[in-house]
Parts: sequence; C-alpha cells; structure tokens
Amino acid sequence: MGYSDAPDGEQCFQKMLICGKNAGLVGVIASTYDLLMVTKPQGYVPAIGCYIRGTIPLAAAGLTFATVSCMATNLRHKDDKFNYFLGGASAGGIIGVAKKSFRLGIPVAFLLGISAIIFKDSLDSKWELLPKIDHQMGTFDTIKNDYTRT
Repeated sequence: MGYSDAPDGEQCFQKMLICGKNAGLVGVIASTYDLLMVTKPQGYVPAIGCYIRGTIPLAAAGLTFATVSCMATNLRHKDDKFNYFLGGASAGGIIGVAKKSFRLGIPVAFLLGISAIIFKDSLDSKWELLPKIDHQMGTFDTIKNDYTRT
C-alpha cells in the first residue's frame, strides 16, 4: 500500500505508518552518514545517541505530516492543498523543536509546507514528481532479464 492509494482523510493510521517508516529510514541513512563522516563518536553509547538524535525527529516529522494533513482533511471537510501545507509546516516545526532552533524551524516549516503543496499538486494532476526510469542492463535485478538472444 502506498500513501496515495486511499483518498485523503481515510485510513489515517496506515498513512501515518507509511510516512513514519519512510521518514525513519531517511533518518537512519542521515544518522549513518553523520556517524561515519561528520561526528565520528568514540564508543557505543555516543553512536547510539547519534542515531537517536537523527532518526527520532525525522520519524516524528513524518508521523506529524500524515496526522495533521489527514486530520485537517477530516476537520475542514475539504480536500485541497492547504491541508498538505499544514502537515508540511507542522513537520518542519518538529524539526525545529528537535534542533532547539527557532531560526531553523521557521524556514524548514515553510519549505516543507511548499514541498507538500507540490506533492499534493502532483497527486491531483497525475504527474510524477520523480519519474520511474527503466534500465535494461547494469542494475541489481539483471536476473529478471533474458539475455539469451544477445
């Protein structure tokens, strides 16, 4: 199941799980980069702290986006881009609170709100934000291709 499989305002819990899982995965990747390339903590406890500081705020931002946009759709009884802006702005606010920076939270909230509007427009107009590119050779799933005639 994907995020846009159900109409907005329905199946809020599944949408929360999808957004939280994907944002948490991005948080794990960002934390691993931070751990290996930037902070380089010495020991297990500082390394775990690095993962917690990076993963939990991003997963919470994903959960917040899904929750606020779904609840705004249910409360306003409208399915428009403003609900997604509210969700994106509240997710940016979570990032600002996690970093304890008002100067970071406001711009991130605005940028995530605008990004959410663009995402909603892509869903409504049925255009792809990142189009899928099909490769014939040189991928990880080359076992699926039949090269007997080449």
